[in-house]
Amino acid sequence: MVNGRTIVVAVVVAFVAAVAAYRFWPGDERAIRGQLALVEEMGSKDEAEQPMDGLVRAAQLAALFDDPCQLTVESTRHAGSFSRKQIQDRIVLVRTSFARVRVSLHDIVIDRIDNGTAALHGTLRLSGQGTGDPVADVQEVRVEMARIDGQWLFTAVTLVEVLER
Repeated sequence: MVNGRTIVVAVVVAFVAAVAAYRFWPGDERAIRGQLALVEEMGSKDEAEQPMDGLVRAAQLAALFDDPCQLTVESTRHAGSFSRKQIQDRIVLVRTSFARVRVSLHDIVIDRIDNGTAALHGTLRLSGQGTGDPVADVQEVRVEMARIDGQWLFTAVTLVEVLER
């Protein structure tokens, strides 16, 4: 015979399981935001970073891009389709031009997620120390992503220069 206490315990356990599943289940938006957090982490550099660590971080950052990926910089009218290796090489080149740099993404809005694709936009900020001079740059960024083999990868990135105020 089932008593009232057993029923209450079963309901509480089911409720806790449902909340835990909802909270910890990796949804698309959470996975996309996780990839963006990796961009901030892997793109940033401190002064004590060893060259080999920089290469590893560049490879990890490049792994977030589809092969090939469409990259556009509207302010210079530069656009092209780049392989993951080419992206990695450019990341290494840019990172070596900084003694330290912090990459941060702000005001990220996910415009849509459907059928394994996503579109989002926000603000990309670079701040740090270049070869002698402080560096600060702010760009609007528009991104298209696709879920490929279970992982969200950047398929197109467009940088739009933010006007000075």
